[in-house]
Amino acid sequence: MPRTVTTPQPASPSGALEARGEPGSAPRALRIACLFWLVAIGAGVVESVIGATGMLLDEGMTAGLAAAIALRVAVYSGAAALVLLLYRGRAWARIALTVLLGVIGFGTLVVPLAAWFAGGGDPAAALAQADGARLAYFAVRAVHIAAVPVALAAMFLPASGAYLASRTGGANG
Repeated sequence: MPRTVTTPQPASPSGALEARGEPGSAPRALRIACLFWLVAIGAGVVESVIGATGMLLDEGMTAGLAAAIALRVAVYSGAAALVLLLYRGRAWARIALTVLLGVIGFGTLVVPLAAWFAGGGDPAAALAQADGARLAYFAVRAVHIAAVPVALAAMFLPASGAYLASRTGGANG
């Protein structure tokens, strides 16, 4: 009687690489980190569009607004490039993302918010007085703030560290 051997199939093509142990396939933890970095970057882009649109409608295009837009394009492009490099196994990109987005960038998100709360800021009043654009901004900012710690944590899970070490010959290569 012939025996039939079945091999469980992964649910997705990326899972297929992982299941076969293909060299170079990023582990799930690192893919999650990259996804959440991209969510944070995307949220930053949307926040910038909302803010720039408001300024443009109020004041028209100014040199200051043009400079702010150019700076944000450079920052978000650089951040996206770092995420791609992290995904490709460059451990130094993990360090750069930690410092630039995880510490400096996250600080620019939470320090003003903390100062606002410390100064007596009232979230209920702010929400009650907000127009549609401001409410959208608040929602996107909340997503932005939530995405960064998830990306940071996933980037430092053991599977992510092992993958980066295997790709670069060391933990920080």
